[in-house]
Order: sequence, then structure tokens, then C-alpha cells
Amino acid sequence: MNAADRDALIASARRIGADPTDYGTVISYETGGTFSPSIRGGSGNRHIGLIQFGIPEQKQYGASQDQSFAEQLPAVERYLVDRGFKPGMGILDLYSTINAGSPGRYNASDAGNGGAPGTVADKVNSQMAGHRAKAAAFLGGDAAMTMPAEAGSPSASGRFGFAGIESSAASAPTMTAPTQTEDKPTDYGALLKLVAGDKGLAALASPQAGAAEPSRMPAPPPRRAIPFDLNAYLARLPR
Repeated sequence: MNAADRDALIASARRIGADPTDYGTVISYETGGTFSPSIRGGSGNRHIGLIQFGIPEQKQYGASQDQSFAEQLPAVERYLVDRGFKPGMGILDLYSTINAGSPGRYNASDAGNGGAPGTVADKVNSQMAGHRAKAAAFLGGDAAMTMPAEAGSPSASGRFGFAGIESSAASAPTMTAPTQTEDKPTDYGALLKLVAGDKGLAALASPQAGAAEPSRMPAPPPRRAIPFDLNAYLARLPR
């Protein structure tokens, strides 16, 4: 990935109001993933460059094989704007403008002129996934972009990003084992102090300070036995 070409693509996308990744995707598709301004294709191999300019368009917009990537982008911009592409349009309208001459022609096909089979919508929805990946890499991926099906190393592991499956230098997160503590016998003395304070069992056994003493009734005096007087008893009987 050439940083100057990347910057040129981003600046060009901003000038026409296109998403840079969409813009790079259609250029990658039209150039077979090469991003080459000199590549030839189409019927009779007459089309050239980043969006496969036909012979009339080459003359009208000033596209030629001897241009660099950055030098040919203004011709791409002039073609797109002149054919009706507007800021904010998505990839379907972007590719429709390139492939079918204007936005909104999603069912058009150039297969009869040497293009790949399928309509504009077919190509965007079914044939551009790998080119979108290449565009993302061109715009800032740290390695050549590969889609999962194209990845050369099935055993690679890591996160999926611009470079396909990226290896990660960071180790997998681990859980810290809890600190083991030695079991100790129960300190009953400490428990008693916790319950009764520093006085321990003595405080539990003795009455609390300031507590009222229970009331006590005085013991009754002992009774003396009275001897039985038979004569006195008989004297009281009625006669």
C-alpha cells in the first residue's frame, strides 16, 4: 500500500462526496484488484484504467495509460460528476454510474460489451466482497487484505480485522487464583471478649452493674407448740 496513493484516494472521495471504502471497492473491482491506472480490459481490450474508461471517455475526461494513480483520479472524478453522481450516494449508485453511465440503473448489465456477467446490483452484492477487503487494506490496513475464504493460513488465530485474521501479541486474559489462607482453630476466648467485653466469663456470670437486687420477704417467726389441757377443755363444754 502506497501512502501517497491512499491519501490521493481519500482526497478524491471527499471531493465527490463518496465513501472512501466504496470508492476504493469499485476501483479494485474494475482493475481486478490491482488499482492500476494502466490496466486494460473489456471488449477488444480497449478499456483502460481505474474505472475502465472507454475510448470516447478517455478523450473526453483525459485518462491515459501513462498516468499515475493520483494523476488519473481527477479524470475519474470528472466522469462521475458529469454522469450524475451526487455527494452522499452509496456504492450501488457509484458503481451504476461507472458501469451503466448514470446512477439508479441497478438492473443494467455490460456483459454484452465484454463485462462480467450480472447486473450492477449482482456485482455489488455478490462479486465485490473481496474487493471491499482490498480497498480497506489499501486505505490503511497493516497487511494485505484477505477475506476469510482467501486466507492462506487456516491455522492463524487472532482477531479479524483489515488484514483478515490478525495474530495477536497479547496473551489471552487469565483469572487470578484466590489467595489460599490456612484454617485456624476457633479462639473461643476472643469470641467471649467480643460478646462480654474484656471481663469475659466473669462479666457474664456476675450481675450487671446498677441492676436492682431481687426483693426478699422476711422469714416468719418459728411457732411454739402449746400443750393440750384436758381439764380446761372439759370445763368449757356445756353442761
